[in-house]
Amino acid sequence: MTLENMNKQNSEVSAKWTEQGLSEKDPGKKIHYFSLALELDPKNPTALNNKGMLLHRMGKFHEAIECYDRILKQYNMSGYVPALYNKSLALKALGRNEAALNSMKKALKQQSDNERIKDHIDELNLILGKKVEERPQSTLRIPPRQLAVNQVYTDWEPPAVSTLLAHAMKCNLQEIKYFKGFGEDLIKEKAIQDNLSQRIYSCKSCRFRNNNRCQYRDTKGMAVSMDAICRNFRPKSKKE
Repeated sequence: MTLENMNKQNSEVSAKWTEQGLSEKDPGKKIHYFSLALELDPKNPTALNNKGMLLHRMGKFHEAIECYDRILKQYNMSGYVPALYNKSLALKALGRNEAALNSMKKALKQQSDNERIKDHIDELNLILGKKVEERPQSTLRIPPRQLAVNQVYTDWEPPAVSTLLAHAMKCNLQEIKYFKGFGEDLIKEKAIQDNLSQRIYSCKSCRFRNNNRCQYRDTKGMAVSMDAICRNFRPKSKKE
């Protein structure tokens, strides 16, 4: 077997271990499979990024940064936004806020319209006592679903987890698969799934409900059951 064929075979097996790690729920098993993948292909960016996120959640911030730096070395320190973003989070956790800001600014250069990156830059600027520029709030626009307004809505028809995750991540549905490489999103997705399965998410916790009536622009005034949910559901923010 030639070296080229061996490298190709290792890369394919590494990709299979990576997929196994992504499908696992237990953090210990996940990191085990990502480590196996990296033994065969040390440059596997998906395995490195996900291993870094798991190490971050374990409080091993230096080791997480090492994973992200291995990715960034391949991309000349700029071309892999999730690694830049996640490195910034790990640096912030270590109290290295100036370095965290620099990493996040590099990510913004790659995606100048990314609102979640801008949010973190604003937060880091505030921590460092620097000026924060004013900017308009972005909103995720989801095509509305027409509902009758002369009846009580009682159906359980929640939006997809990916839709709610995109809303939480401040990106659109087309970008969701890519942006799921960011550090906080494993936790966010699990929380959304739990809130739906336990029916914490319903009309009673929807930002569009007021006095037991829907205030969404296309169904304004429609009476809703507190145990119902529709595809326009959006959870109330902590300030609401």
